[in-house]
Amino acid sequence: MQIDISGTARAMSARNGTFLSVYDHHVPNRPQGPADREKKMKTLAKTFLAACALSAGVLSSAPALMAQETLRLGTSVGYPPFEYIDDKGEIAGFDIDVGNAICAYLNKTCTWENIDFAAIIPALKARKFDAVHASIAITDERRKQVDFTDVVYGSDSRLIARKDSGMTLDIDVLKTKRIGVEQGSTNDRHAKKFWAPQGVEIVAYADQDLALADLIAGRIDAFSATGLQVAVGFLAEERGQDFDFVGGPLEGAETDGAAIAVTKGNTALVEELNRGLAAIKANGTFDQLAAKYFPPSVDLNAK
Repeated sequence: MQIDISGTARAMSARNGTFLSVYDHHVPNRPQGPADREKKMKTLAKTFLAACALSAGVLSSAPALMAQETLRLGTSVGYPPFEYIDDKGEIAGFDIDVGNAICAYLNKTCTWENIDFAAIIPALKARKFDAVHASIAITDERRKQVDFTDVVYGSDSRLIARKDSGMTLDIDVLKTKRIGVEQGSTNDRHAKKFWAPQGVEIVAYADQDLALADLIAGRIDAFSATGLQVAVGFLAEERGQDFDFVGGPLEGAETDGAAIAVTKGNTALVEELNRGLAAIKANGTFDQLAAKYFPPSVDLNAK
């Protein structure tokens, strides 16, 4: 679009004497020729129009900054039924469905990106995502780095091994075994804090699928994981029929449940996500989604 500057300047001059008065005030020794006067008027008119355009641009972009329509979410696949790659090659799972339902309630669009679990919180802190939803257990250590929404579902830590392995949670037994963990997980930190100093060999994996493949093949003796996930995503499947839990929940690995993590200090987004989470739990959407993945005996509210 082209703008007739001289016409704008003349219109400003014709409307009242303000434009010329300001001009006279700031340029008292101006030449008096008509051509020079017209040139100076055009210059001031350009400045005026540029300022108006800048103001309009800032104002028009303000709503977009205050009401982001797309929410960038990070996750880590290889953790079925919470996060995995489906037959179409797309990111899917219970956490994904819950995140999309929250976004739908908030009238936003979720975009998902997969990343190794060990790198997910550093990536969030680097603002590569707005939030991450990847079965992240709430711990005091993580609270120092990120903020969390309300609890999405409960979780505990368990050890699994072959049914005929003779495995127990006794440290003298564990010292003779190789224990697998997912790198960066609560179970990883628990094993390195309580077992590794006492001589237990800890083997860290980039994702759970790799660890379970080695467990089945006998390359590790046991695997430490979230009880809810491993019960549904492995023990209940054909490949997990020869395996079972070893003892009860692991002492020292307690968490406050799993939640969505948000960049530290982003209180507005935490409150918005909490509003969406509360809504889908109240209107039955959360339970409907859970029924797709878990048997009725599974209590998602248990820690």
